[in-house]
Amino acid sequence: MDVSGHYKYFAIKKRKGGLRRIMAPYGDLRDIQIWIKVNILDKIEQPKYVTAFAKGRSTAKNARIHEGKKYILKVDIANFFESINVRFVYRAFCRIGYENGVSSWLANLCTSRLDDFKYDQLKEQKEVQILFDELKLKKEPFLIQGAPTSPALANIVCQRMDRRIMGLANKLGFNYSRYADDMTFSSDDMVNLPKVGLIKRIVESEGFHLKNEKTELLHKGNRQIVTGLLIDRCVRVPGRYKRDIKRHIHFCLKYGGREHFSRIAPGLAFGKEWLNGRIQYVNSIEPETAKKLWSDFNKIDWGY
Repeated sequence: MDVSGHYKYFAIKKRKGGLRRIMAPYGDLRDIQIWIKVNILDKIEQPKYVTAFAKGRSTAKNARIHEGKKYILKVDIANFFESINVRFVYRAFCRIGYENGVSSWLANLCTSRLDDFKYDQLKEQKEVQILFDELKLKKEPFLIQGAPTSPALANIVCQRMDRRIMGLANKLGFNYSRYADDMTFSSDDMVNLPKVGLIKRIVESEGFHLKNEKTELLHKGNRQIVTGLLIDRCVRVPGRYKRDIKRHIHFCLKYGGREHFSRIAPGLAFGKEWLNGRIQYVNSIEPETAKKLWSDFNKIDWGY
């Protein structure tokens, strides 16, 4: 079964600059994948240290595992989804309980190779096409970043790796969590943290690789951020994020919501919804802080 022609290729901007490649399934395939996600994958319970792509999990729950710890070690898995090939996905469905033929069929619906024709169509956007170059080298179908089934499948594929690291955590006495490709380790005693070389050996034996440039060791007194949240003393949203919200609210009150966003971001059609979403994020972490933001937000004249 070849579904490679049923994806569109594009890029989105990363939060910290640069572009992220995306392969997103078209209508019929997407509907099938959503069915698989809802009726099969979402029913698989994930342990508490897996903090992404599961009901009730969030960046805040991930950060709270490490709240107030003196030492934080962070590592990042490179090309997380694309490192998982169709054989890993097939074995994941087998572990869930499906027989071999059904597991093979499901795995092929949830993975894909790079389609040569679709890749060639990107030649007019050379900057985007370059992002897909390394995927051309993959001979086997792989898990697609942008497919509804990929996050939950990645969690299932990582189960053995996570259990191995948790066994180490119980032995050495450190805290562990994984939010997608972000792995975090924490302890009040430096000697309890695992060595990066040991983590690397475990990760590589499971078919993944680390981004060496993303490895960080944070000490008490440093600016300790885990999945975008400050964790020293208590989990909270970084001040810069909140100040940015206040700045937008200030100018919305001064000029009107539509006028403000048409000035600073003409392409941002949903300024009200965007700002509302940012306040909701603060509310999920710091409800008391969000009260004042909501109060000022509700005073904005949006012109409709």
